[in-house]
Amino acid sequence: MQDFKRFPVICSVGGINSAGRSSFDFSYKRLILDSLDKQSKKSLLKDLNALTNSEISSEKDILKKTLVRKLDSNLFDPELLMKDIMNVNAAGQLPEGIDLSKMYNSRQHPKGIQMTIFGVTDCLKNLGKDWDTELKPLLDPKKIGVFSGPAIGQLDYEGMGGLLQSRKIGKRASSKHLSMSLIGMSADFINAYVLGSLGKTGTVAGACATFLYNLDLALKGIKNNELDFSIVGSAEAPINPEITDGFLATTGIADDKKILEMQIRNDDENILEVDHKNACRPFGDNAGMILGEAAQFVAVTTLEFAITNGLKIHGGFTDVAINADGFKKSISSPGIGNYVTMAQSLSNTLKLGCSVQDSIVIAHGTGTFQNRSTESDVLNRVAEGFELKNWKVTALKGMLGHTMGPAAGDELITAIGIWNHGLIPGINTTKKLADDVLSDNLDFCLSTKEIDKERVDTIYLNAKGFGGNNGSCGVVSPSFIKSKINKKDLKNYETKLSQTEEKRTIYFEESINGKYDLIYRFNEEILDPTKDMKITKDKISISDYKDIDL
Repeated sequence: MQDFKRFPVICSVGGINSAGRSSFDFSYKRLILDSLDKQSKKSLLKDLNALTNSEISSEKDILKKTLVRKLDSNLFDPELLMKDIMNVNAAGQLPEGIDLSKMYNSRQHPKGIQMTIFGVTDCLKNLGKDWDTELKPLLDPKKIGVFSGPAIGQLDYEGMGGLLQSRKIGKRASSKHLSMSLIGMSADFINAYVLGSLGKTGTVAGACATFLYNLDLALKGIKNNELDFSIVGSAEAPINPEITDGFLATTGIADDKKILEMQIRNDDENILEVDHKNACRPFGDNAGMILGEAAQFVAVTTLEFAITNGLKIHGGFTDVAINADGFKKSISSPGIGNYVTMAQSLSNTLKLGCSVQDSIVIAHGTGTFQNRSTESDVLNRVAEGFELKNWKVTALKGMLGHTMGPAAGDELITAIGIWNHGLIPGINTTKKLADDVLSDNLDFCLSTKEIDKERVDTIYLNAKGFGGNNGSCGVVSPSFIKSKINKKDLKNYETKLSQTEEKRTIYFEESINGKYDLIYRFNEEILDPTKDMKITKDKISISDYKDIDL
């Protein structure tokens, strides 16, 4: 384990998107529903039912509240807002019936902040160890990192939206509008009201690659011995009139007219009604992207810390490859950078000793004309360069919508689900590849595909953002990581892990019964520098924290 002691591993996941909750593979299971065994389907339905505050409902009623679907009227009604201009009615909304504001004392928080609190709580409780009493006391306070933020910001009324709209609608901006607009507020809330962290913090806004940009900060910190534990994530609530109108101006979003035209071309020329659930079709003859909302968070630590404390290893990382496009046609058009990031990601995992022959790519796959041709060319050329044939490719946005900042987080939790269940979720909204999709060296999974998960050392995440924000990352399998642990350490680890799993099981049972107990400690445990802190030239002592050596 010599060279792998500080290898970054995932020790917990948590969050929420239109498929449901991230922990225990629930949102992943919604994507492969038809392949689930009876017990797995039962627990999934129970979790969704509790999450959506529903009475006991039929399977059909529960499922129709999830994934991409017709826009809920409580978000906004585009027909009333701009009847002659905007007719966008498909979106990857959180499951219908969820009201995060009632799960904790939200104090008029923007939805992105509400999702942050939910996602981080889900992640912490999924650790199987109590953060305050079992993990935090073991960590140097300055070696805890929190990197979280959206791509666009908090543009609903409680954030930047309210700041911009107030005067126009005859109101005054509140004292909270400006602070709640800041993209770093997600990380700040985690530090101040969830973790009580004194360590490194911040976010890097990298458009639709934001999750990977934040992950890059954590991985560099761990590898440079600046961090021992990090919370990494992104939360985005982009389904509002202003953002929708902005994407309409780019012609990249699917409105009802374009969706219906696509259906008539591809499905049945006699179709008269828009099918919102199948509106987004990555790598097919498509109508454009669909907005989605999500919050995805992971806890990342060193392999040594995970083994010592019996934390579950869900996977690990080499590096995040981030490259710009260089000179290119326009800000919104893709350039050459993504070829570099994907090639670098494969190279990084090969250098680690991973096999890439049975690897999988979870593509960005937005469901736009431009993406299908450019990204398929990227993946096809990289596959050719690395002598890969039938490289398996899937994409998630047909089912989830484009969640912007957390999009690669959606991909990451899906990768973990693939290793747990041996099933690749298919691009099941796309029945046939478009003619301009390059696929000579690729195997696009248009339906759920069973694999031998023990042969898959790596799964690659890909994210392409406006402005040339390209991020790719190789995720390394739990079995590959465990193969680097010596037998004695592995045996001790498995003993400790069994105790952790017992506690995770308790959280599993509580959560599927609707007991979430979101962590939000506003106006609690406030530190007084005159009473709770002592500074000397050697160290800083702070109440309830491990001493900080200077």
